[in-house]
Amino acid sequence: MDVRFHLSPDAQLTEEQIREIEAARDLPYVEDEDSPEIDPERTPELWAAMMEALAERNRKMAQRMA
Repeated sequence: MDVRFHLSPDAQLTEEQIREIEAARDLPYVEDEDSPEIDPERTPELWAAMMEALAERNRKMAQRMA
């Protein structure tokens, strides 16, 4: 089951949401078939997609800060 939600930039998080996010920081990252390790040598296409997504995110953040 997929659970999706959208946060607007001006939305205020509830105290419960903040606690959930803080608790999630301590959870271990588990790689599996749905979330494999992204290795530039073994999965170059995933690596390239991840790097492009990071670059796009950074461009958007830089534009907002300008």
